[in-house]
Amino acid sequence: MKHKASLLSLLVAGSLLAGCHTHTHVPEGEFLIEGHVTGVPDSIIMQLMRNEGRLLTTVTYDTIINGRFTLRDTIGDTEAHRMCLVARSTEFPSTSLDVWVQSGKRVVVKGKDKLIQLWKVNSDVAEQKYTNDFMALCPDNRRRINQISIEENALHYKHGLTSEDREKPDSLYTLDNKEESIISDAELNYMLTAPISSVWLDYLVRYTEMNQASPELGYHDRIQTLYTRMSEVDKATPAGQAIEEYMNTFQTVEVNNDMADGDLYDVNGQVHHLAEFRGKYILLDFWSMGCGPCRMAMPEIREIEETYRGKMEVVSISTDPDQAWKKFVAEEKLQGNQWNELRRGNTGLAAAYRVSGIPHFVMISPEGKILEMWSGYGEGSLKSKVAELVK
Repeated sequence: MKHKASLLSLLVAGSLLAGCHTHTHVPEGEFLIEGHVTGVPDSIIMQLMRNEGRLLTTVTYDTIINGRFTLRDTIGDTEAHRMCLVARSTEFPSTSLDVWVQSGKRVVVKGKDKLIQLWKVNSDVAEQKYTNDFMALCPDNRRRINQISIEENALHYKHGLTSEDREKPDSLYTLDNKEESIISDAELNYMLTAPISSVWLDYLVRYTEMNQASPELGYHDRIQTLYTRMSEVDKATPAGQAIEEYMNTFQTVEVNNDMADGDLYDVNGQVHHLAEFRGKYILLDFWSMGCGPCRMAMPEIREIEETYRGKMEVVSISTDPDQAWKKFVAEEKLQGNQWNELRRGNTGLAAAYRVSGIPHFVMISPEGKILEMWSGYGEGSLKSKVAELVK
């Protein structure tokens, strides 16, 4: 009996030991993210989001319980996809963690505080390793950026951040920009020798876009050097094509210049040009459905269209992806000139008119001259600006 009992004990112990080393099986067609965090309160909702053009759409979410959360969903192909992990809480920084998912893959996320961008991500997805290599640069600066973001959130929800707050020499906004500049410098220098991957190409897309919008940042020479590292295969990828567009973009225009024009598509695929409205004032509205102020401005834009009908045309230029934009226009029953360049990022007219933040407005005279360009929206601000410009 003793022998049988000992044998049984060994078998049970062996099975338990084996169980300790067994990883969760993830079937093909699904992905799994397991989160293990400390120093984070329970009940925080962790949200996994997909970046589609300028839109962040929710894929799935879960609530932290006992320091754990699980994110699982289906996936329709074998490619790796970059997701953004965010915490739905004002106590967290307004930053996200890049997490790559792939069919049949398990991803483990570990963190020890609310500084989500510093959490560690481990998986067998190759792109995650390249992303982790970038994120390993300037850890102290990234920590300060996350801490600054938390402080900004606290101030914002306490009394609201004003433009004066942001312009102070010692403001959190200014400190954040300094830290970002240090990280950008390190990333660009690292890219000069780092292996070229889809992650590397995505970073170059980001920097070519930044250079196009803000050439004073001084990235041009390094971007040109990085571009020479790309093979013809790299240049043929969607990211490579976007880089080409940013590097060979429309010439920017200024107030008092002739308007820039180009191909714009309606929801039926018909091509249009701004020149169709020569002889009238033209108000350009660059917007996205994921932009809260853009959507807030829509009722006021409709009022302006009615007020100036026959004298001015409003051209709403969406920066959203084709299908998502068409669906939104149909669901919201948007009227008027709903057009889209159908380009990736701020290239084409968006680049020509220096669109960096949205909503972005441009007023063009009946003679085709640019009268003014401005960004942002507050209730009533658009009506007063148009009244000032339209004679």
